[in-house]
Amino acid sequence: MAAFRRASYRIVSIYVLREFALSLLVSFIFFFFIFFINQILLLAQKILIKNVDIGSVLRLIGLAIPQILLYTLPFSSLTASSMVIGELSSRNEILALRCSGISMTKLFRPIVVCAVCLSLLTFAVADILLPYSSQRYVQMYSELLQDLPTIELESWSVNRVENKILVTGQVEGSTISNLVMFDVPNQGDATVISAQKADITLIDLEHLMYRLDLHDPVLLSTDSKAIDEFSFSKAEYMTYYLDFSSQMKRLTDVTPSQMSSKALREAISARKSQKEKDDRLTDSQITTLETRIADLGKTIASDQTIRSEDINEIIRLSQELESLKAMRSINFYLQYYRAELHKKMALSAACFFLVFITFPLSFFRIKHGRLFGFGLSLLVACAYWFMLFYAQMQILDYQFNPGFLIWAPDAIIFLISLILIVVMRRT
Repeated sequence: MAAFRRASYRIVSIYVLREFALSLLVSFIFFFFIFFINQILLLAQKILIKNVDIGSVLRLIGLAIPQILLYTLPFSSLTASSMVIGELSSRNEILALRCSGISMTKLFRPIVVCAVCLSLLTFAVADILLPYSSQRYVQMYSELLQDLPTIELESWSVNRVENKILVTGQVEGSTISNLVMFDVPNQGDATVISAQKADITLIDLEHLMYRLDLHDPVLLSTDSKAIDEFSFSKAEYMTYYLDFSSQMKRLTDVTPSQMSSKALREAISARKSQKEKDDRLTDSQITTLETRIADLGKTIASDQTIRSEDINEIIRLSQELESLKAMRSINFYLQYYRAELHKKMALSAACFFLVFITFPLSFFRIKHGRLFGFGLSLLVACAYWFMLFYAQMQILDYQFNPGFLIWAPDAIIFLISLILIVVMRRT
């Protein structure tokens, strides 16, 4: 009898696994296509309209796939589980299994095991594949910047390069029409240069230095020391040099979301050490200000006359004190790195936690179960996405570890799932 039960459980497990694999494939294709199209549109804006060869475009798309998988796998796991349980429920197969003495735990076990495997796979993608592909993406994008100097100069757009602002008309290859450039150095002097046509040429590959050949330029210069004076000049031809090295670093930097968990922990440790030093310095400044305010208060209390200078000084010191206390409260970079570290883990764990919201479907008899399960999974995925996005927006509003906010969507959906399962079993 025991051998017969084990064989029955094995048959059920294989059947559920086969159905789950089929549904996972369908849902994976759906979500991958959604995120893939978004990535194609982003690349089209920066790369495709610049006549970059198709091979480079395909390699860039391939390197962007790990970022797509990071969101595709959790939602695919949720959708596959929902479709499987909905379909089994609509065909009364769950009812038949329960009447045969096979518990729901046996039915859910293959799905949970698959969800755990998908969680581990997602974490491997986020922690190993994504950092590697991001580095390769940065390297390849840098090479494209060197080969195609106008890759970031879009038509009819505003581009900032350090203290220079370029307003461009139509950009075709290395030729820019209707160019207006604002050059505002740190000293405050400003120069505005406009030209009907300009040609940009790469002259230093290593430092990304470019020469801008302006045709019929018009120059307007102002002097910060003489506000009521300006100079106006015209020419037939002008050569101007641009330094794009800082822009390239900004465009090709790896963001914290693309770093490995080890790199994030190292960055968090460094930021915490820096924050402790800053806090000690701020505490010292706060103590000094509080002492000065107290001394001024004693002086005012002991004098027969109140001087307006002392009152104004106390107000100024109080405002400075409040500003220092606000600066000490939250460290942007520390919160940012912490949030990205927890997000990497929370998104991976979502493959496991999200499937539990589908288990209460086994207590209902639904029509068109696979379609119903697919629709339910979309609603849950949207709710999870909204909660995660909202949590990310709130990390700078609170001083505690942002991990509590990032893990909240997983915890909320898992808690709702457990409550629904308990209620359904009692009814």
